[in-house]
Amino acid sequence: MMKGVMLVNMGGPESPEELKTFLARMFMDPAILPYRKPLRHLLSFIISRSRYKKSWKKYQQIGGTPLVQSTIKTSRALQAILGTSFVVKYAFSYSSPDISYTLHDFKREGINEILAIPLYPQSSLTTTSSVKADIKKVTDKDPFFKITVQEEFYTHPDFVAFWTFNIKKHLKEHGIDNPTLVFSAHSIPEYYVLKGDTYPTGIINSAALIAEKLGYHYEAAFQSGMKRGAWIGPDVREHMKTMAEEGIDDLVLIPISFVHENLETRYDLDHELIPYAKEVLGIKNISRVILPEADLLFVSMLADLVLKYP
Repeated sequence: MMKGVMLVNMGGPESPEELKTFLARMFMDPAILPYRKPLRHLLSFIISRSRYKKSWKKYQQIGGTPLVQSTIKTSRALQAILGTSFVVKYAFSYSSPDISYTLHDFKREGINEILAIPLYPQSSLTTTSSVKADIKKVTDKDPFFKITVQEEFYTHPDFVAFWTFNIKKHLKEHGIDNPTLVFSAHSIPEYYVLKGDTYPTGIINSAALIAEKLGYHYEAAFQSGMKRGAWIGPDVREHMKTMAEEGIDDLVLIPISFVHENLETRYDLDHELIPYAKEVLGIKNISRVILPEADLLFVSMLADLVLKYP
């Protein structure tokens, strides 16, 4: 019997109208806004209508969403490695094709045993658990499916090797000898940590595993938190300010919570954070490790996860 593999990522909009839908879906997710459904409906409507124009300008500045095509290329590369024993598809939480559509695509092909791999190295209630909830909505209504969801994979040797290789490559290409590595991850509200979210621990452990292989001083911080409410820290902006005051002047940013380039790497880091570090903080030497598309080490790690799947 043929088995399926479904790679799941957040998704990304490719037009202003898609961005409206993307934002509405995101803020309707109880994992993102933990309020009752009527309030989520209202807030998602207000946020998506009020925010999409400003957000679309950011996407335009980075040349559109890179995440969708990167996920598709990763899916194709994984299919090439696995061959004909598995069928590999992809799905997005907040854009098309969504999880329900892709699962029913598997059903149309008669494939019911599926390994879902959320492309989030460090599990969170806001990401991996959200994917599980979307899958459950389908499986609760349809007993056809037998789905296993892959948990966080940041400890996998090939994931550590993926980052170690790409950091070394970046240092060599830029002639950097003794950097401070700044592992930056998307922040989440402290509310989730109080509910038992292990994401901050995963980020810290992940950074430690990679830095240990490289032997450089490192810091871990969080980015892109919203202004309202308490978000986990330290905030990368404030943390860099402290480092600048301490005379640390050779920083390399590593977006540890992502596996594909996206708005938060190309805009939040490249267009906002790095110029802020140079122009406001006076940090002369700061650069960022770019996430490669369909990287062989990363795709090989995914293949290993699949082949270990019973």
